[in-house]
Amino acid sequence: MEGKLVLVIVVIGLFLLAVTLGLGYWSYLLGKRNQSNLVGTIIPVAYFVVRAILAWMTQTTTHGLVSSLVGSLLFSLIYYGLFVWGKHRANK
Repeated sequence: MEGKLVLVIVVIGLFLLAVTLGLGYWSYLLGKRNQSNLVGTIIPVAYFVVRAILAWMTQTTTHGLVSSLVGSLLFSLIYYGLFVWGKHRANK
């Protein structure tokens, strides 16, 4: 039973890693295609909102909630940074 639980946790972790990397790459590609800044903010804002809702639903302490929100904000800023970097490379 323990082996199956570890396998499920590893599969979920790999899935979340793939989604996170995929969103970052997609954000970069949108920037490289020279999309508008409004389009570039969709992924970071949506990611932050979804993560904030999940954090609010699952965290029982204020410290855990703040920690999750700060982590979500950090990833949102990274996604927007990748978009801006893609725009910069497209304009070279």
